[in-house]
Amino acid sequence: MMAGHAIKKSTRRRTTTAPLHNDVSKATIADRANKKRRNSSQRKHGPSPYNNDPNLPLYRHTQVPDHLVDNRNIFTGYRMNYTTRMCISSMFALHNETFNIWTHLVGFFIFIVVIFIFFYMVFFPALFTQIADSDEDGNATTLQSGTSEFITERWLLSFLFGSYSLSCLACMLFSFTFHTIMPHHNHRIYSWAHAMDYMGITCLIVGSFLPMCFLCFGCHPHLRWVYLTMISVFGIGGIVGPFFRYWVHPNFARKKIIFYVCMVSSGLIPIAHMHILLPGHVSAPYVDRLMTMMLLYGVGVVVYAFQLPESLCPGRFDIYFSSHQIWHVFVLAAALVHFFNCTSMFINLRAMPTIC
Repeated sequence: MMAGHAIKKSTRRRTTTAPLHNDVSKATIADRANKKRRNSSQRKHGPSPYNNDPNLPLYRHTQVPDHLVDNRNIFTGYRMNYTTRMCISSMFALHNETFNIWTHLVGFFIFIVVIFIFFYMVFFPALFTQIADSDEDGNATTLQSGTSEFITERWLLSFLFGSYSLSCLACMLFSFTFHTIMPHHNHRIYSWAHAMDYMGITCLIVGSFLPMCFLCFGCHPHLRWVYLTMISVFGIGGIVGPFFRYWVHPNFARKKIIFYVCMVSSGLIPIAHMHILLPGHVSAPYVDRLMTMMLLYGVGVVVYAFQLPESLCPGRFDIYFSSHQIWHVFVLAAALVHFFNCTSMFINLRAMPTIC
């Protein structure tokens, strides 16, 4: 009797514990499945394979706000919700803005060296020497360093070349700053940096006109002011526009490109006019280099506007050789070509008698 009671009790215990064991097994399986999904999600949303730093996570284009996706053909490598320290640290990490940052940071230091050499070895020594000029009969004379004409020209040249040099530095520095702090969690900081980036582009274009117009239209001051006024109107639009919300909207991107193309293309008018007014042997070298600058800007704009090569192979150029990186290189090359051309104008045109 006691044995039968024990058997029933044991059977009851087994029947009551078996469902518990099954529940534990199901819970374990469910936990493993959830953990697997979480790990998969972390791999998808977390750092990309080329950046394993968990403190600087990268995201896909479908996971970030629209204002961070300038190019829909770039799929991966996006930064988002970074602090200031994270933005600065990301300069040394690999993502889809790394080379946009470094192309113009390197360009900034290149221009510092070039500008220092120009002012120290060329510009300032020339300002304190005699300037070739001509008298009323067309005979070559010189302007002495104490004359009012010399002092006026000294101040004008200092202002023009100083402004141009600062515009080159501003373009590189503002571009570097924007691409560095683009993913900042404070949208106001992003907006200001974006506006400053466009201001830098405008400053470079406007600044490029200043020494060219002053040196090449010395005998035609009215033309000099016409062309400087023309580029100044574009400049005002390029400086004020970025502070309006529509300017940075993706739907306005093509219109912005057209605006900057028109601004740069307006430089073709004074270039052609200069070629007509100056003797061919004088203007030819400068016109050739000016056209080289225009060609570099033009090719860069085409690459940027049509998003080449990533539009042909979306997702293949997320990190290397995207259109924005190529555009940066062309901008730097064109700016350097024009700076050396303006240096050549300064050296050679001032050394020639101004016969009007």
